[in-house]
Formats: sequence, C-alpha cells, structure tokens
Amino acid sequence: MKKMTIIIIGVVTVVVVAGGFWGYKYLQDQIVDGPGMVNEVDSLEADSVSLADDGKHTEDYIRQRVDAMYACYKNPKYDEGGVRLMQRGNLDSAYCSLRYQALYKEALEAAGDDDIVLDYDHWTNSQDDNNFTYEVGRIDQITDSTAFAEVYGKNYGNDYTIVLGLYFERGDWYVDDFLSPDRKDGEKDYFHTYIITKQKERQQKQHQEPDLNQYAE
Repeated sequence: MKKMTIIIIGVVTVVVVAGGFWGYKYLQDQIVDGPGMVNEVDSLEADSVSLADDGKHTEDYIRQRVDAMYACYKNPKYDEGGVRLMQRGNLDSAYCSLRYQALYKEALEAAGDDDIVLDYDHWTNSQDDNNFTYEVGRIDQITDSTAFAEVYGKNYGNDYTIVLGLYFERGDWYVDDFLSPDRKDGEKDYFHTYIITKQKERQQKQHQEPDLNQYAE
C-alpha cells in the first residue's frame, strides 16, 4: 500500500512539474516585446482563421482591390493636344491607410510653403503619367493585417515595378507605403527623415537669428 502511494505521488509530481514548465513557456511566448509594444508576428496560420475566411485575405481579392485603386488609369482618353483626360480624384484619401495619411500630413506641415515633399506621383512613380499603363502582378507575404503587391508599370516605353505595402484596416486593404522594388526603402522612412531634418533646420535657424529686442531702447 505504501509503494502504491509513493508511485502515485511521483506521477502527480511529474505532471505538476511538466505542466508548470509548459505553462511558463506558454506565458513567455505571449509576452510582448516591451511595455505598450505589440508583437508584430502576424500570420494567418496562427490564430486568424476568421480573417482568412472573410474572403479578403486571398491573392485574388487583394489583386482585385489593387486593380480598383488604379482603375482611373484604365481606358485612357486624350484631348486634341494629346493630354490625358482622367477623373482621378484623391487616391491618397481614398486608398491610403490612416497612419500613412497622418505621417504624410505631418511631412507636408513640416515643409510649409517653402518646400515640396514629393515631386512625383507615387501611384505611377513618375512626374508625367500621360502614357502610364499597368498590370497588377505578384501578391505575397499575406498576413492578417499586411501584404505586398507589385504593380508592373509602363510609361513612355519604360518598364518598372511599383511595390505597395498594404495594411488591412476599416474592413479592407489600403496602401500603407510605397516601396522601392527591393522593398528596402519606402516613403514612410523618407517622411520620418524629412520631418526630423526640417525640425533640426528650424532649431538651427532659431539659434542663428539675432535677438532684436536687445537693440531696442
């Protein structure tokens, strides 16, 4: 009877220790990367089955969504002078993420009236899109809130790739960044650098300007 009791206690001890270890490991896996920081590991394979089932997290849907963004460039019409006639509207407010728009607005405010933040159209990656045509290409790295889309542009005989960083919000996909073909550089990085540079320029100017009050009588 004593041997049986010892064996049972030993088994219970192993279960408790093992359970404590895996419970601790689970908690460690759930810890975010710091106070107020959300873990950015974002995958449909993890716990986003409901989002995957909404029909909007597929390559086909995202391709259709991006094609809708560029719809104003389809079937171009031209006036007598060869200038493209197009009802484009404001694509940024219609199809860019809220956080992209907020950052762009901050950059515009930093520029003031003396500078231009972007001297080209980021939707066509050109200064003159009179002959711009496109095809939506590869859609990849889809997670529950992010994805990438490649738009193959053609303009004045030049072929090039526009990479869109997409973000899922407000029930659909929006452009969160306009990236270089290698995806290493984006407009949001440029905006951050631009804003900081302008802030430093203002600070330097304030230090260099003489205090005219000291000459007042």
